[in-house]
Amino acid sequence: MKLQPVYIIEELEQLKTISDPLRARVLLLLIEKAYTGQQLAKLLGMARAKVHYHLNELERHDLIFVVRTELKNGIVQKFYRAVARGFVPGQNLLPYVSEVENYYRERTLSVLGHARNRAIHAPEEAFQIPSPDRSQWPIIMTQVEVKMSKAKYAEWLTKFRALIYELDAEQEENGEWFYLTTVGFQTHEAAFDPVEPADPRVPAKEEER
Repeated sequence: MKLQPVYIIEELEQLKTISDPLRARVLLLLIEKAYTGQQLAKLLGMARAKVHYHLNELERHDLIFVVRTELKNGIVQKFYRAVARGFVPGQNLLPYVSEVENYYRERTLSVLGHARNRAIHAPEEAFQIPSPDRSQWPIIMTQVEVKMSKAKYAEWLTKFRALIYELDAEQEENGEWFYLTTVGFQTHEAAFDPVEPADPRVPAKEEER
């Protein structure tokens, strides 16, 4: 079975199942590659029985599947994989505002937690810069706050996604692996104090005093 690009969640119980914090973490791992319950338990630092319970729930709601089995020491090991690379609530579930909100909040937290783990285990060279010239850096760390309408922000995100697709299409067989993650959402207020533009009427030396 080949992973679908996007799986549309049509049932409320599926949405509730996938909104559980631990299941969100498990699903994110299974989007990347196939794991056994034992491997997931080790990665998550949890008891195998607890992980297997959540795997059973995800499988019961058709969100993951057994991609292969292996016999090890007389025991059949099941390797699980997510059915898709992305999960989106269907139109019929959008009225369930709380459930949809919980899903995307947990999804965001799961992605951020996963990115932190990837950064911790990245090689030393990943954070070494070749020169003071940023244009040569194979690394990016950015936080941005903008104030605009939801429609304009959504329009810009469409352009940004197009750049991500372009990046994916330009992969090289003999290249090195790089990881990029992105989250963006509405906030109550700005967290950063605005940077006042320099007054062009004031000489630079006076500004520094």
